Amino acid sequence: MKWTVGTVVLLVVLVFGGFRFFEKIDNGNVGIRYSMSGGVKDTSLSQGVHFVGLDKVTQYPIRSQTVKQRVGLATKDGKKTAVKISYTYHVDATKAANVYKKFGSADIKSIENGWLNQKLQKAGREQLSKYSLLDVMGSGSAKVQGAILKDFQKSVEDQGFIIEDLSFGVPDVDAQTQKSIDDLIKASQDNERAKLEAKTKKTKAQADADAKVARAEGEAKANKEIANSITDKNIQYMEAQARQKHGWVTVQGNGGVITNQTQGN
Repeated sequence: MKWTVGTVVLLVVLVFGGFRFFEKIDNGNVGIRYSMSGGVKDTSLSQGVHFVGLDKVTQYPIRSQTVKQRVGLATKDGKKTAVKISYTYHVDATKAANVYKKFGSADIKSIENGWLNQKLQKAGREQLSKYSLLDVMGSGSAKVQGAILKDFQKSVEDQGFIIEDLSFGVPDVDAQTQKSIDDLIKASQDNERAKLEAKTKKTKAQADADAKVARAEGEAKANKEIANSITDKNIQYMEAQARQKHGWVTVQGNGGVITNQTQGN
């Protein structure tokens, strides 16, 4: 009976110890260890089961996450606008412990809405102030998006946040500003169309002129080849052929006599 009770107690202790002294880190997370004697440890735990003893472990997400924000910005020409910006990021696993040290017990959503949002707004303000509203809404939008992404990445990477990509929406503007932009875009399109039509006409005219030059050069070349092919012997031969066919013709001027000696005479 004593052995049975002892065995049960030992099993209970082992089971309890297994749950207490070991920690399973889920996929997409790392474990941040906190020791009562040394505080947060610099090395985090990877996914899987680890012996942690009496240390307290907090699971911290390092998987990619997408955040959508609406940011108020102003362009170089003083136009205020609101832009929808979404970005994908993850926490650098090698710096997760430093992230935890900096932000403490704040969850990742609080960091997104607080510190990360501040860094995004700062990068957006600094970069958008270099471009006009027309650039931002037109052909320069890709350049603006790339500039904000680069600035945002640089501002948060040292703290352990990796910004993977960023998308920049169409800025919101009032109706009057939108009409002005539409008019400018239409004028630009009309100008480009006129340039294209003028270029097309010029190209056609040039093609016609080139064709005429080519024909003239061809005729001149053919005439030259004909001229080069005519020799005294060719002329004598053609004259003999003509006399054989038409006979002899003699003409004398000033009332002279015309004699026609037909073939065979």
